[in-house]
Amino acid sequence: MQSPCLSTLALTFLRLGSLGFGGPQAHQALLRSEIVERLEWVEAQTFEEGLVLCETLPGPSSSQLAILLGWQCRGLIGGLVSGLCFLLPGLLTVLVLSELWRRGRGVDWTSDLSVVIQPVIAAMIWNFSWRLSEGLQQAWQRLSSVLVLAAILITQQLGHQVPIALLLVTCGLARLPRRSQLAWMPWWLLPLGAAAPPLGAQFQLLGDLAWLFFKAGLLVFGGGLVIIPLMEYAVIENGWLSSGAFLDGVAIGQLSPGPVVLTSAFVGYQAGWNLGSTAFAITAALVATAAVFAPSFLLILMGAPVLDRWRRHENVQRVLEGVRGAIPGAVTAAALSLTIGSLEPISTSDGIAQWTLLLGCVAALRLWNIKPEWLLLSGLLIGVGRSAVRMAF
Repeated sequence: MQSPCLSTLALTFLRLGSLGFGGPQAHQALLRSEIVERLEWVEAQTFEEGLVLCETLPGPSSSQLAILLGWQCRGLIGGLVSGLCFLLPGLLTVLVLSELWRRGRGVDWTSDLSVVIQPVIAAMIWNFSWRLSEGLQQAWQRLSSVLVLAAILITQQLGHQVPIALLLVTCGLARLPRRSQLAWMPWWLLPLGAAAPPLGAQFQLLGDLAWLFFKAGLLVFGGGLVIIPLMEYAVIENGWLSSGAFLDGVAIGQLSPGPVVLTSAFVGYQAGWNLGSTAFAITAALVATAAVFAPSFLLILMGAPVLDRWRRHENVQRVLEGVRGAIPGAVTAAALSLTIGSLEPISTSDGIAQWTLLLGCVAALRLWNIKPEWLLLSGLLIGVGRSAVRMAF
C-alpha cells in the first residue's frame, strides 16, 4: 500500500467531501471505491475493520471513517487533514444556504418552500424513528424506548424537560451490574448535567453552543438524525430557532454534501446572527460545528487500536446497548414535538395540505422505499411550483 503526501490526501478528501451526498452508506461506499479500490491507500480488510469500529463509536460514522482513513495513511496529521477536508465542502455549503435562508425569511417564495419542505422533513424523521423502533428486538429495549418517550412528553407538559442526554446515558448505565453503575455514574452524569458559567451574551452563546453540541456529538448512535432530539428542545427553548425554522435547518443539512449533523452549523449561524453581525454568526457556526465533531476526532485520533479493544469490553457493550435501546423513544418524541410545532392546524387549507403531504411522504418512505434525498428534491420542486402559481395568479 502506497502512502500519499499530505497535499494529495487533502485534495482527495476535499473532492470526496464535495461528492458526499446520499447519506452515510453512500459516503462509505464512495470512500471504499476511492481509497481502497482505485487509489489502493488502505487494504480492504483494514477498511472493513475500521468501518466496524466507526459504526460502534458515537458520532457520524462516515466522517469518522474519513478521519480514520487519513490516520491510517499519514498518522495524526493525516487524520486531521482528511477529516477537516471531508467536512469542509459541506460546511461551506451550509453557511451559504444559512445566509440565503436568513435573507429570504418573510419572502413569499421562501414561505412557499417552507410550507412544503417542513412536512417532508417531518416525515423523514418519523420514518427514521420507525426504522430504529423496528430494530428493537428485546423486551427491555422496547421498554426503555417507551419510558424515555413518556418521560420526555410528561416533562414537556410540566414545562421542565429532563435533558435528553441524561435520559440516554441513564438507560445505558441501567444495563450495568450495580457495582459498575456506582463506578461509572459520576463520570457520565456530572458533565452531562453541568451548566456553563454565566458570561457576557456573546460568550455565553458560544459556550452554550459548544456545550450543547459537544454533548450531542457524544451520543449520536444509529444515524445522523439522532442528533435531532439531542438538540431540538434546547434550540427552541433558548429562542435560537422556531420548530419550523429548525426543520428548515435539517433540510439544509440534508441538501448539503456531508453528514446531516452539519445542521449544527445552521443552528449556530442563526443563533449567532441574533446577537451580532455576519462575522459573529460565522464564528458561532464554526463553534457549534467544531463541538459536535470534536468527539469524533478525539475518539479516532486517540488511537483506533485501543478503542477497538475497548469497545469489546462487556460493560461498554452493555452501556452502548442501553443507549441504543432508548434512542427510538427520544427520536419519536422529537418527531411529535416538531410536527405539532411546525405544521399548520389541520383546520386551515395550508394545514390540510401539509398533513396530507406528511402522510403521503411517510407512506412513500415506508411502502415504496423511496430515497429521502429524492423526496426532498421533489418537495423543493413542489414548493417552487406552488410559488410560481401564486405569483402568476
